[in-house]
Amino acid sequence: MRSANWMFAAVGLLLVGVGGRLTWLAESQRASRSEQANRQHTARAHIKALRGSILDCNGRTLAGSQRRPSLIVDPSRVTDVRAACRRIETVLGVDADWLERRITERRGRRYFRVKRRLSDRERARFERASVMRELGAFFLEDEPLRVHPLGRSAAHVVGYVGADQRGLAGVELTCDELLTGKDGSRTAIVDSRRRRLEPVPDAALPAVDGCDVVLTIDAYLQSRAQFHLAQAVETHNAEWGTALLMDPDSGEILAMAVTPDFDPDAPIRPDAEGRELDAEFERIRNHAIADQFEPGSIFKPFVAGPAVSDEQASLDEQFEINGPTHAFGTRIVHDTHPHAVLELASILSKSSNIGMAMLGEKLGAERVHDYVARFEFGRRTGIRLPGEHSGALHALRDWTRYSVQSVPFGQEVAVTPIQVLRAFLAFCNDGLLYQPRIVRAVLRADGSVRKDYSQPVVVRRVMRAEAVRDLRRRALVEVVNSGTGTRAQLADYQVFGKTGTAQIARRDGRGYEPGAYVGSFMGGAPADNPRLAVLVSLYHPRGGKYYGGTVSAPAAREILADGLAYLHVPRDLARSASVSGTAQAD
Repeated sequence: MRSANWMFAAVGLLLVGVGGRLTWLAESQRASRSEQANRQHTARAHIKALRGSILDCNGRTLAGSQRRPSLIVDPSRVTDVRAACRRIETVLGVDADWLERRITERRGRRYFRVKRRLSDRERARFERASVMRELGAFFLEDEPLRVHPLGRSAAHVVGYVGADQRGLAGVELTCDELLTGKDGSRTAIVDSRRRRLEPVPDAALPAVDGCDVVLTIDAYLQSRAQFHLAQAVETHNAEWGTALLMDPDSGEILAMAVTPDFDPDAPIRPDAEGRELDAEFERIRNHAIADQFEPGSIFKPFVAGPAVSDEQASLDEQFEINGPTHAFGTRIVHDTHPHAVLELASILSKSSNIGMAMLGEKLGAERVHDYVARFEFGRRTGIRLPGEHSGALHALRDWTRYSVQSVPFGQEVAVTPIQVLRAFLAFCNDGLLYQPRIVRAVLRADGSVRKDYSQPVVVRRVMRAEAVRDLRRRALVEVVNSGTGTRAQLADYQVFGKTGTAQIARRDGRGYEPGAYVGSFMGGAPADNPRLAVLVSLYHPRGGKYYGGTVSAPAAREILADGLAYLHVPRDLARSASVSGTAQAD
């Protein structure tokens, strides 16, 4: 009897334990089963945020975003893979064998993007075919697409994005965090074929679109600069060219053109075997900021100007040139034309290398180095674009005995186009060196201002205002009126500037490439109250002409003419009706 009681007690305890275990299992798995049921009856979709736009200074869209449908598949829900793939091939032209391999490899996954950017016609065809059972695992999802309403305009400035809509070059890269929005999501109840029935209340998280970036670039001025630059590059068969247009009183870049250019919708064009060629990457290189070269004679004002400003020389000071060659010890310096005696103003307007070498010797190496460093040569300008080169200004301790002669006429120093025009602004605005700016403002999606970069940033004063005005009116005006830059003349405005022709150094640093030159012209107008400053440089023109006054000055003239008319700058009444003089080579 007692053993039976013990047996009943043991069985009872066993039943209680089993019941407790079952209860524990039910409770512990309720959450996971509930979550599984939710997954089966609900679908969570991402809401892609739109990338912010890149706008010109007048609000014209250079790069924007729109939504286009992509075809998505849930590989885990495809029942007849072969049939589904053949149906997609019929409807959208996607290769059935390729798609079958991709789905088979991803059977354990819930998401695979089959095709991006469906056209409206493709979307309609899929929606008609989607009622078929074998396409139940396929659906459309809107995704952002980058568009460029003005095509190639300012492509090197704007840059481009990758397939994931992240910036890879230009402003798209430097302002990527600002342009990128924050994705949202929404949840909906779906049927057994994952078709959306109704939204789940309070389960939506709205997307936050990215900020808009407003540039200093003016789309019209940019298009004209690109047009005239492209003509010059083609006419003279140059390897590449760049044209920069800036506001002298603010440091804002109004146009930055580079030729050859590229299509920001397809920046890299692989060859037939899908390889990305070096030549394709060369097309997307922004030569205006990324390439350095010896400047040649356009560099002369950057030594002569501070010398006059510091009263270490005067524009009336005479130098005995006795050219066209002059020996500085064992060093022979050449001029293009023979000159006997020249004032410093004429040394600039006639572009005498001998005269500048004499000025360098008079000033001394330390002072010449200081003058050049004032303009920040050898340093990046800090413009908000990737890939900027610093150029090269050797430390004074590394100068040779020839450097004090060479640097004043643009040898033994390397510059980028943006550095040159930034420095030239000081001859347009009475001696101030500005920080060059390409971004004017950043706007939130609601239009409010997040960052304001509209105010000019003065780095330092590099020359006295009186000295700058005198040098501009006496020397730089004469460059255009009767010196090496006569092809930059305008009938209605007094243009001033400086030409330059420089040999291209060998890559190994040993001498120069034979027959290879950079021809440049930097200038501004009107001379009494400069409103625009321009630089045009052609790298290795191969059409038989290479002097800056010949290959670059005409393009600079047309860019200035278009810009002054566009800005409604009053005609220069003081402009002489006739300009005398014969053009000289430089």
